[in-house]
Amino acid sequence: MERRSLKTDNSGISLLEVIIAVSIFSIAAIVLFQGFITSGRINRKSNLYLEATSTAQNIMEEIKAKDFPELSRDFNYPLDPFTGFSHFSFLETKTDLIRNENIGIGELMKNNKGELVPVRLFEHSGDDKSNVTASVISEDGGRTYEFNPRLTGENASKYYFEMTNLTHLHESFDALIEFDGSADSGYKKKTSASDVVGKNDYQTPNIAKMNTKTDAFLIMEKNWDENAMKAIVSEQNILALAKWNEKYGMDENAPAKPEVLSPDEVYEYTGRTLTIRLKEEAGIVQVDAKYTLQAYGYQKQGGTEFETMNICPCKGKGPEGVLEGGKCICTYESPYFPIYSTETDTQLKNLYLFYYPNYHSVSGSNPLDEIILDNTMNYPLNFYVVKQREDDSGKPTSTKELSYRMALTVIEDPSSNGNPNWNTNPSLFDAQTKLRTNLDYNISDLNDTGSRPKINQMKITYKAENQKTNTSRKVTSSSAKAVLDFNGLDDRKSGDRIYTAKVSIYKQGAAERQFPEEDLIVTLDGAKEN
Repeated sequence: MERRSLKTDNSGISLLEVIIAVSIFSIAAIVLFQGFITSGRINRKSNLYLEATSTAQNIMEEIKAKDFPELSRDFNYPLDPFTGFSHFSFLETKTDLIRNENIGIGELMKNNKGELVPVRLFEHSGDDKSNVTASVISEDGGRTYEFNPRLTGENASKYYFEMTNLTHLHESFDALIEFDGSADSGYKKKTSASDVVGKNDYQTPNIAKMNTKTDAFLIMEKNWDENAMKAIVSEQNILALAKWNEKYGMDENAPAKPEVLSPDEVYEYTGRTLTIRLKEEAGIVQVDAKYTLQAYGYQKQGGTEFETMNICPCKGKGPEGVLEGGKCICTYESPYFPIYSTETDTQLKNLYLFYYPNYHSVSGSNPLDEIILDNTMNYPLNFYVVKQREDDSGKPTSTKELSYRMALTVIEDPSSNGNPNWNTNPSLFDAQTKLRTNLDYNISDLNDTGSRPKINQMKITYKAENQKTNTSRKVTSSSAKAVLDFNGLDDRKSGDRIYTAKVSIYKQGAAERQFPEEDLIVTLDGAKEN
């Protein structure tokens, strides 16, 4: 039998082959790993951008929902003193949470080096308002406040606010909010020369847009005092008949008995005084008003000796002036009636008065129309006095507008606010009441388009009454206008907005480094009305 020898094959994978295989696998793994890393970076960057954009949108929506003074208050006093919650709705957080999360909210301004630095609030100013650099002044931690605009210098009409350590979902950011209302921002004031474009700083108020929580308004209708006038002429006729009977009795040759005077005719020569009063009770601010009609001095043309208001026993001095007995029939004074009361967590901001002028009021020294605002409680607010015009059939002529005169008096008590010597230099003193009115502007039928020419209608007075010493001092004319920060109203439509607004979201910590460009993530642009 033949033997076959069997050979065993001991060959396998060589070391070189192993090295090559491992190298190929490593390269593939590295490529795949880098792909994962790159994908993760892209996703994280995308998420960072989306969350930063969402944060910017939240801030921009808050800006659009508030007027500028309120917005300024919220950045300088970010916590509601009544509830402890943040004024910013998208934060939805309380005091302790803000402290724990180190959320920073405040206002900045540029110094002479161009650096953004914190502003000085009233509580850091040594109780001197002139030292406040913030755009809002509050003496009670934000409960009440007044806007403190920047009118001069490098920061004129420019405002900066910051929010730091804002967390949205998984990311934290710093935000810089900028407003620019200066000339180089594109803002233009509407003038007679540029009627088509431009912004009216103070437009005539629109009743439909008023906020009943923060705005008090009194609308004096065209015939609001009609019933009072009828009562006056009725009382006059009763007294006139009594005097006629006393003089003529049964005399057959006596002249005709006096007739009832025309309420409309008497009204044309009747003095009207409207007094509006602010008061505070138990932390609630109330506004009430009363009106007084003074018809003494009217004489019916061609009338008898009894067809006149001069038979009134008080001689036009009111009920306290009655010397002959009887009652004062030439003066009517209403009781105070309420027109507004603040609700919980609300603040009165604006007081509006709409009234129709009596164009028979033409005396500069003793005008028939008078408006008095009693604000001796020194409450900060804007006082709008709106002279109304009838429809097309009753528009005043330019002659009537030029001849019309009225008296406007604002009463405060500066001494109780720490300003006993306010009148030593009234040009540097700011009243708590800010006057906005279309008085001193021609609203006649000849001025439906174009400019509203300035005229001289107001006998204006700022009166300071010291409640403790029962003394008073006053300034008038241009000095009173300066104290009250007088500014005119215009019924022309505004053509653009006053501020450009920009919300920039930066990486966390950018605020400490003066918001460098390399930390910027996203910017949203918008506009904001004052």
